[in-house]
Amino acid sequence: MAQANAFQGRLEDFGLVELLQAMNLDGQSGALHLRADAGGSGIVYFDNGAIVGAQEYDREALTLGHVLQQLQFASQQQVDYVFRMQTQDALGKRIGARLVEQNFISEQQLERALRTQALWTIRELALWRHGDYTFRKGERMPDDVVAPRTETSAAAMEALRYQHERDMLEFVLPDGMRTFLMMTPQPDVDYPMQFHPMAWRIISRVNSQHTVRRIATSLRMPELEVARMAGKLVQDGLLSFNRTPGAPGQPEVATRINLQRFDLFSLIITMNQSWLKCKTETDRLVALARFINETMEALADNYRASDVALAHDTLAIILDNAGILGIGEHRFAISNNRIDLDDLAAYCRSVLDTNSRSGETAHSQLFIQFREELLRALASAFRAINTRITSPEERVQNQDVWESLFEDFRS
Repeated sequence: MAQANAFQGRLEDFGLVELLQAMNLDGQSGALHLRADAGGSGIVYFDNGAIVGAQEYDREALTLGHVLQQLQFASQQQVDYVFRMQTQDALGKRIGARLVEQNFISEQQLERALRTQALWTIRELALWRHGDYTFRKGERMPDDVVAPRTETSAAAMEALRYQHERDMLEFVLPDGMRTFLMMTPQPDVDYPMQFHPMAWRIISRVNSQHTVRRIATSLRMPELEVARMAGKLVQDGLLSFNRTPGAPGQPEVATRINLQRFDLFSLIITMNQSWLKCKTETDRLVALARFINETMEALADNYRASDVALAHDTLAIILDNAGILGIGEHRFAISNNRIDLDDLAAYCRSVLDTNSRSGETAHSQLFIQFREELLRALASAFRAINTRITSPEERVQNQDVWESLFEDFRS
């Protein structure tokens, strides 16, 4: 396990618990990417050795919605409601922030749920024994994600306790919280039909929810508690399991509002070709604003294909959050996610032509100032989109590509 900006190895040599301890001792900041040989991937984020987030990428992965319901902080109706809101404002606030905004949950409940999601995700990832890991220094969570800190020692202890539980349940729940359960067609005729009322509640939800995780979410109970009782029902012959995967782990709307793929590369190639055709400094400044418009149009088209809307004021909000209102003394005129290019061009010609009389040096300095402000606006649009890209590897690649493009714009 070499010390460098990025290092990698095999989980057979260093399991996640050992890696957590190493990250803590070294005070590392970055992202630990995990990939299991049997399929599945996950990521754990660190800030100076503390855990600030974890996510598993799987059809039945634990979501914030699952945790909020299992902790009895939010109802299914409330979670579904904010998911529907996302279809009208796909690049707006995250689900947790929307729940707080609607007064469905408190800031304290959101923080606890996010920390619980990270702990429960890590304990699942720690079960992987065969696969590889890669640590990338400096890689951070998306900017708009709330990231409560969790001590790595607490996560390591939780993972070890969970491993003990899973070892006991593995023969009755082989896929853990993802285990697909069914009613046993013919239970043992000698079975005494007397059991705890909670066991009956679990049985009553098997045909509609199937997986342990979904049953627990429906019952608004922590999934490990449900797993213990469900495992006993399998052992007693009232329930059985099969290895057929259940329905997707995320609600259908959640899948649609995440960008499975955004063709940033084609967009950047077009921008680069257009930039080379610009003859004057005003042309270049207007081109940068046009690139912002084209980025938002491509985003809207991408979402439209999934029947998701982009709010008409998305660009205005992105730029306002970044503190970018315009260039120089000019305030952007924005309508339906488009900067008015004619208005901007008129201002640039007026200011740059007037300033040119003062000499070439002053002229160039003003152009550089305007260019940097527009590049910052374009970067804000790119960054807002990149936070919604599903794949963390693709997010890193996108950032590298657009930063390289910006260097071309500055040359």
